[in-house]
Amino acid sequence: MEIFEIVYLIGFTAATIIRSYYGLQFKRKEIEHSQKENPVVFIGMALWGAVLILPFLSIFSNVLDMADYQIINSLRVLGAFIFIGGLWVIWRSHVDLAGNFSPALFIRNKHTLITTGIYQKIRHPMYLSFFMWATGQALLITNWLAGPLGLLAFALIYLFRVEHEEQQLLDHFGSKYRQYQEKTGRLLPKFMKN
Repeated sequence: MEIFEIVYLIGFTAATIIRSYYGLQFKRKEIEHSQKENPVVFIGMALWGAVLILPFLSIFSNVLDMADYQIINSLRVLGAFIFIGGLWVIWRSHVDLAGNFSPALFIRNKHTLITTGIYQKIRHPMYLSFFMWATGQALLITNWLAGPLGLLAFALIYLFRVEHEEQQLLDHFGSKYRQYQEKTGRLLPKFMKN
């Protein structure tokens, strides 16, 4: 097993602990409003599930060897930094959201608009963390099935969900959310004012 694969496995474990901890705190009975998902999002989620399983097949068996590729180690090191940075972003996102975390398009009772911490500059840091995860994984796990597939899964979820999520927040928070949109970027901080 290579060091890059070990980095991936440690990161996978850490992300699983973070998501599980906050996911277990979510209570369906607190849902005030929900919005239907675009069916394409479910395809993206199914792919993301595969993205989480395929690296284990690549690391612990030779089933996917026919899809292996080679890249220079400096790119793999970059992938490790991106991947670890993504773990920090997912952790920070969950900590700052705390009781407002929701696994789907739900508005909870007493839902508040979080505009502090990482959310002070970025509206969707959790999506940023998934993008960083997918990018890092593509560089750490050098297999066409276990690596870059995450970028496709991310794209399907992001492109077909974020607009609906933002509209739901606009409907719920109104001008307060509009003002927040004007000050922040979706995935990266806004550096210039419009």
